[in-house]
Amino acid sequence: MTFDEIRAEGTGIRVHGNGFIQIDLPNSKRVNVWGHSAIPRQNVATQLHDHRFDFYSFVLRGTMVNAIYRESTTRGLDPSHDVYTPQPRAGEDTVLVPFGDPARLFIRQVDAMLQGESYRMRAGDIHETFVNQPTATLMLKGDVYDMPVRVFCPRGKLPDNDFVRDQVMSEADLWQIVREVFA
Repeated sequence: MTFDEIRAEGTGIRVHGNGFIQIDLPNSKRVNVWGHSAIPRQNVATQLHDHRFDFYSFVLRGTMVNAIYRESTTRGLDPSHDVYTPQPRAGEDTVLVPFGDPARLFIRQVDAMLQGESYRMRAGDIHETFVNQPTATLMLKGDVYDMPVRVFCPRGKLPDNDFVRDQVMSEADLWQIVREVFA
């Protein structure tokens, strides 16, 4: 997929608070762009999260690493993260509100995907994504489940609910970043 194809099909472009750009495409597809230094992000990282849908992603540019976590069920372990769920604020923007008991999370597996490779993430899988270079993926949403979305914030830190995704950068500037990543 080229920049021109994405630009022609894209119906919405916005920043996600975790420091990447989302572009909506037809048929439950989305392009995500990470790793460009000009992409704004929240002051407090809340990258650990799950989804209420399965998805498949294909790495179009760059390399990405997904760390997948599990929640401990062992009694007596101190929780490592407070749990939040997103609530709508305006448009695609959300605020994080407390949700349930604190959790103790452990890394279950780490996978690296190179340009041209793909992966699947199941609904409810707690994960975070890392990149060390400009990276883009094409994501296809799968089945959607009736379950809450959870976002995990390190204990003792509050999520950055002051970050408003559609007020941090113009659409023209976002498209310029995407153009640079696909150049």
